[in-house]
Amino acid sequence: MEEGKGAAILLRICVVLGFIGLAMFYDLTRFECFSTQEAMESAHLARQLAEGKGYTTDSIRPFCLHLLQEGNPAHAQQVLQHPVPDLSNPPAWPCLLAGLMKVLPFNFNPDPNQPWSFQPELWIRAVNELLLLASAFILFQVARRLFDNSVAWLSAIIFAGTELFWKFSASGLSTIWLILIFLGMVWCLVLLEERERRAEPPCLPGSLALAAAVGVLAGIGGLSRYSFAWMILPVLMFLLLFFTRGRVKLGLCAAVAFLVVMAPWIARNLALSHTCFGSNGFALVETTPHLPDDLLERSLQPAAALSHVTPWDVFNKLLINEGEILRDSLPRLGGNWVSAFFLCGLLLPFRNPALKRFRVFLLVSLVLMAVVQGACQTHLSADSPEINSENLLVVLSPLVFVFGAGVFFTLLDPIVPPIPRLRQGVSALFALVVCAPLLVTVLGPFQPAAVSPYAPAHIERVAAMMRPDELMMSDIPWAVAWYGARPCAWLTPDDGDTYKEMDKLKHVQAIFLTQRTSDRRFLSQMIAYERLNTNDWSRFYLDSLPTNLFATVPLWAHGEVPTGFPLTKAILDYAPDQMFISDQNRWQTAPKKR
Repeated sequence: MEEGKGAAILLRICVVLGFIGLAMFYDLTRFECFSTQEAMESAHLARQLAEGKGYTTDSIRPFCLHLLQEGNPAHAQQVLQHPVPDLSNPPAWPCLLAGLMKVLPFNFNPDPNQPWSFQPELWIRAVNELLLLASAFILFQVARRLFDNSVAWLSAIIFAGTELFWKFSASGLSTIWLILIFLGMVWCLVLLEERERRAEPPCLPGSLALAAAVGVLAGIGGLSRYSFAWMILPVLMFLLLFFTRGRVKLGLCAAVAFLVVMAPWIARNLALSHTCFGSNGFALVETTPHLPDDLLERSLQPAAALSHVTPWDVFNKLLINEGEILRDSLPRLGGNWVSAFFLCGLLLPFRNPALKRFRVFLLVSLVLMAVVQGACQTHLSADSPEINSENLLVVLSPLVFVFGAGVFFTLLDPIVPPIPRLRQGVSALFALVVCAPLLVTVLGPFQPAAVSPYAPAHIERVAAMMRPDELMMSDIPWAVAWYGARPCAWLTPDDGDTYKEMDKLKHVQAIFLTQRTSDRRFLSQMIAYERLNTNDWSRFYLDSLPTNLFATVPLWAHGEVPTGFPLTKAILDYAPDQMFISDQNRWQTAPKKR
């Protein structure tokens, strides 16, 4: 229990139990519902797979309908008469969640007594925390091979104690899963590099297997987040640049394994829509002046707007986003200031060739991911600036922590006397300071998000007013699909011609508008948006509000629902923050305003 392997085993058990205790306390004191579109859509797709409905979605993008029509013009008008294949979300993370939904006791009925809680999200959160623990273990192994045990322990503690990663684990996004994949790739490369320095015979089966594993992991990462597929380029550069024997075979092995993993899914997308990555393939042109916000994804006929986008617009978008990344994301990479040690360490020479090689690999990866992140940013980054699936740099930050911790000990050597207890105390104090934001968050009072439209029980009751074969339209269709299990289309760009085009494909029998529409800024969003769409839904919302919300018989300010609009029955109990409009009275059992 005190010497040798027994002490090591006891220490590891204590670390795991401490992590589990922290996770349970964090979950019980900081639990709230998902707040991002990507998390709800991934969870909904997982439920569709678990229920045997295939990779289909009830969160229906008009732009994806357009791509499906282009892919199969003969059945263009029947695109909504059958389950709609998803063309926006990569499959790896939903498939993993679907397997868990088959095994774990998921309960998809929201508890009305806990309006801001949803049991499946707690399971997904717990899975993410287990992935966080597994990532910390692999990070420990990588750091120990590149540096030593002291750097390994400090790196793992800083990683597990960074508040940003706990936020990602609670968000339901695939970021922690992607970090695990990236660290697995680095671990395989570390083992390969050790074989190279030992001058083992080239292209042994073990080396080829490791190269193939790196390619497979890069492919799985690309199927978890399409933009991560670019990481195959730094991998190939590493193999071709730093290996002297058999490097071509190793590079080909990694590239072929990567393509084998990616090719079937790309073929599926090509068959459905004639695009390799569905709607994600148009991320470059999103949020340009002619396609602001999520306008492209809400457009059923986007050809005219797409024709106005120029390469100069895309270049300007890249410059603007890169400026924000350089000012904000890079200086606080990973959510703490350990990255500052990494940046300072760029001026320090390493005698260990492995450290030199992996520092170059990390720098190339950071530059590449910064460019990809800036070029492919969409409205998702604006909706949730920090916790979103487009934050690619955070995936690389654990390796930054390793080099930052290594530089910390390099600077510590000439300052602190070589007394083990003293050095351990200084290291513990450093870790405590770096992890202080998480400790303050856990021990401080919980402040839930204000004015959130995502109340599972409320959305489930609203969706229950619709039959499964009816179509609703909403500004939070991902939440209706996840919490309410009903088909729901994204709002069209306006309530005029584009709405009629959607209505022709399948009759829209209800519209559910929430704070995403009612809480928009008047001048900078509502008025500015009308320059592109004269019948914007925010204006529709204002026109439909009653002048006296508390009157027994409401008086309408602007002639009730705009003249000629096919849906005329509205629930006034939800005003002024929400509005439900339908073709008939559906609310005999509808919930009252929250």
